[in-house]
Formats: sequence, C-alpha cells, structure tokens
Amino acid sequence: MVSAAPNLTQVTGTIVARSPHPTLADQDVVVLAVDGTQDVPGQRDLVGPAVARAEPRDDGRREVEIAVPRELLGDAGPGWQLTCRVRFTPNGLMAEPQPAQDAFSLYPG
Repeated sequence: MVSAAPNLTQVTGTIVARSPHPTLADQDVVVLAVDGTQDVPGQRDLVGPAVARAEPRDDGRREVEIAVPRELLGDAGPGWQLTCRVRFTPNGLMAEPQPAQDAFSLYPG
C-alpha cells in the first residue's frame, strides 16, 4: 500500500450529512460543504486541491467526505458548523483523531 506524503489542512464548512463509517467502527463519515481551507504551518496541503476537484454545489461550495472520530462529533448533524484539521490518506480524508482544543470546533448552525 502506498502512503500519502505527510500533510495537514484546516477545513471549515457545514455538515450536510453524517453516517457511520463503513469500515472504521469508531468513525463517522461527515459530508461537509466546504467554506474554506487553510494551510497548517509546516505541513503540505493535499486537501485543498482535493476540495477544488470536487463538483460544486448550486451555492458554489464543494462537498467532501471526511472520516471523523465519532466521540468528537457528539450530537452534531446536518446544519452544524465544523472546523477541523484533515489529512489526505489513501483511504480518503481523515480528521485528526486527537486534535488540540484550538484546532477543532463544532457548533449548531
């Protein structure tokens, strides 16, 4: 298996859907309508280009699927605002499993 280069990008957007991850028992798949991405100092941005390749919605935002640890999401669902740091991996986009407090936010929209 080929691994992705070390990378990390901050992603902000609105949760469109949430469902259990098909293969990772402690993760959920969040469909996120992305408002923006931001570089993380000292890390490569492989997520921004992946977002740019996604098909735009009617409002111009692009949706991506991100695996997020279920315990971080609590009761969050569609309409909630999420900011997290994400890695591009061979298995898709994955949020940091143990983010610093200032690197993860989640609140009702």
